[in-house]
Amino acid sequence: MNPIKNHCIFGRFFFPAVLLLLSFLVPIPGAQAKVYLDINAPSARRMPIGIPEPVPIEGQQTVSSIEREIRSVLLGDLDFSGVFRVLDPLLYLEDPGAGIRFGAFGFEDWELIGAEALVKTGYMVKSDGDLELEFHLYDVFQRREVNARRWKGAPSQVRRMVHMFSNEIMKEVTGEKGVFLSRILYVQAEGKNKELFLMDYDGANVQRVTRSASINMSPEWWPDGKGLIYTSYKSGDPGLYSLNMGGGESRIVSGLGASVGAAFSPDGKTLAFTGNREGNPDIYLADPAGKNARRITNLKSIETSPTWSPDGERIAFVSDRYGQPQIFVMNADGSGVRRISLEGNYNTSPAWSPKGDLIAYTSRMGPNFGIVVVNPDTLESRPLVGEEGNNEDPCWSPDGRYIAFTSDRTGTYQIYLVDRSGRWETRVTSGSGDKTQPAWSWE
Repeated sequence: MNPIKNHCIFGRFFFPAVLLLLSFLVPIPGAQAKVYLDINAPSARRMPIGIPEPVPIEGQQTVSSIEREIRSVLLGDLDFSGVFRVLDPLLYLEDPGAGIRFGAFGFEDWELIGAEALVKTGYMVKSDGDLELEFHLYDVFQRREVNARRWKGAPSQVRRMVHMFSNEIMKEVTGEKGVFLSRILYVQAEGKNKELFLMDYDGANVQRVTRSASINMSPEWWPDGKGLIYTSYKSGDPGLYSLNMGGGESRIVSGLGASVGAAFSPDGKTLAFTGNREGNPDIYLADPAGKNARRITNLKSIETSPTWSPDGERIAFVSDRYGQPQIFVMNADGSGVRRISLEGNYNTSPAWSPKGDLIAYTSRMGPNFGIVVVNPDTLESRPLVGEEGNNEDPCWSPDGRYIAFTSDRTGTYQIYLVDRSGRWETRVTSGSGDKTQPAWSWE
């Protein structure tokens, strides 16, 4: 795969280690960082943004398929973000032939329709068959260019290049990194078997990860995002397997015996998992190679599904010590256990937010299951998803702003995304075969 070649052509960022020097425009003198929206505010509004059609640049001919893909991905990213309100193209007043670079068009037409931001894109097919994309982000009120980029890559990398600029837009407008290059692992049923798959955050570029003709489940990313650990029955008893996504075969984490549901501590030095070494399912800790395993729960009840706090000091888990499964939190050495799920008689699958402020979990709500979020310190909780079908397996996006979960509301379990406020949802998978247990990583 050809590498994407990047150059910041205008704005406040410049990367000296660019792979290919393309045309360079004079940077904005004294450009300062400005956060336009506080996306963590309870009632953050959406910023009106104009996105005209991509245009060919430097005398190129129109390629409709490229234009459609650029616009589709860009609109999908910005709509998903929850930050922007893309203005209806029927409102646009600007001549479609207007240029995309600063000084080649006026801002008046965009001010008249209420746009606060403007994204202009262009493309060019190179003689070697690669594609060059050019992106510009403008502040309409201040009539200035905020950021611009140009990337070159294979036509198959259009989606990635657009995602890269969507991340730039998020960083400029909110001060926070976007998730548009992030990826989600998940489990897909294939007859009696379950295999692991990987996709982009928006459901594109699906790739198969395992082919063991067995039951593979509970995938979790390595802290650096370069590999995963998962549970597999391919050797008979359940065991933990580690796989480097850069290549090679999966290998068993030896010495742990029958074990399931592993999760790495944030620093990657400790593995929490459910083991049955002493005849009862308990939470254990070990190093990543499976050595120095030690049990940190010690009751006759079943303890499962450990998930770490982002500071690595606490672990949330599931226990049926009071009869039905409930969510508990303990210190990382097993001390200070306390129950945090105070409603519902069947609560499972905890997932600790990367921001540290919330734990999402699956809760039985009447006849069906739904997703609940709770503050582990104050115990304030609220339902997030649950009005239709069974909704389970919550997992947080790496920035803590969204949750992936599974739902059977259409008859087959599919993966959905919801923002942490619960205001909107979107489905990102389709087709046959239940898709469950998502795990989200930056890239």
